[in-house]
Amino acid sequence: MQDDLTKPLGLQRKDKPHRNGLRNLGLAGLVLAGVAIGSGLFLVFKAPEPNSDSQPPSSAPNDQIAATAPADAPASAPAEKTGAGNDADAGTGDTQPGALEDVKPDGSIEPIVPVPVFRRQEAGLAHMPDPALVEKGASGVIPKRGKDGERAMDVYSRPPATEGNFGVARVVLIVGGIGISQTSSQEAIRNLPGAVTLAFAPYGNSLFRWMQEARKSGHELLLQVPMEPFDYPRNDPGPNTLLSSSDAEENLANLHWAMSRITNYVGVMNFLGGKFVTTPSALKPVLEEFSRRGLLFVDDGSVNNSMTAEIAEQALLPYARAQIQIDTIRTRKDIEAQLQKLSAEAKRTGIAIGVANAFSDSIELIAEYARNADKDGIEITPVSAIVRDPERKDK
Repeated sequence: MQDDLTKPLGLQRKDKPHRNGLRNLGLAGLVLAGVAIGSGLFLVFKAPEPNSDSQPPSSAPNDQIAATAPADAPASAPAEKTGAGNDADAGTGDTQPGALEDVKPDGSIEPIVPVPVFRRQEAGLAHMPDPALVEKGASGVIPKRGKDGERAMDVYSRPPATEGNFGVARVVLIVGGIGISQTSSQEAIRNLPGAVTLAFAPYGNSLFRWMQEARKSGHELLLQVPMEPFDYPRNDPGPNTLLSSSDAEENLANLHWAMSRITNYVGVMNFLGGKFVTTPSALKPVLEEFSRRGLLFVDDGSVNNSMTAEIAEQALLPYARAQIQIDTIRTRKDIEAQLQKLSAEAKRTGIAIGVANAFSDSIELIAEYARNADKDGIEITPVSAIVRDPERKDK
């Protein structure tokens, strides 16, 4: 049965009017036809379309909807940001790290390095490796960057007493060889204040236990990686030494072995390495690996023509170089004299780094020096606070 909308207009059967009223009825018919056509068009345009919101909602199950989204997508994506915050994205169309470039006034192009998310580990968890910053390597657990760029050098860092570098003479004290001797390791961890940085050798027993004790005591940690000296193998740093004659694959395998010996360190320092740090072809892949894994690097300053500074800059690797070898001559008088030179350098330049070994006399004299540093206008600071960091140029 046809309704008023589907029935053809103007085909209704009617009795013929009397001939003398034809003119009046014709006019009335035209008016009625116009009204009917207008009403019909109005209803047609207002009628819902087959695919409009008036149709019943889809009955697709939630698991089918979820299956179409990326595995790591949030349940409801936040609204897209607008305004100045997205100007860079709109202009480049590419937000991948390293994709942006900065054109300097001289015409040279410098890549813009994304700033990693800064996060520091809670004090109560300082002795535990952060699950987001480790991965399983061939020899054990090794550091990696977090998914938002977090770095071990930030997460495991000790906060400095003060920020910035204006008007403060800062001294970094690094005591290496922790873990080799049970006695000296215990002595260093117990007697040295937390602001002193401890560097662990990859050799020795109970390294993980000593690492945890050091972190609980507030120390920032480095890993010492054995590198080839000039007189190798007569002077042999130990197993898995990085060699200038080895290819990158072998050196990285040995490096990963050393890196897996402990966790919770902010970076690496060379152990010996006179030949290795002066061989760019061997050194470059290693420093690039440190940068890729979110670590810093400290050159212990024992090699005058070391190439670490230049290659670290190319690799965008956070970097520092020590100025003073504290206990090269192991007499108390000479150690005290080197500590005074360290203070003088810090007052002259604002920052000085001294490196020592975990010998009893060194530990005792460094502990005394650190206790009295404030009286001498010196601030003992962790190494992570003073490195040259390409990823945080305002640091």
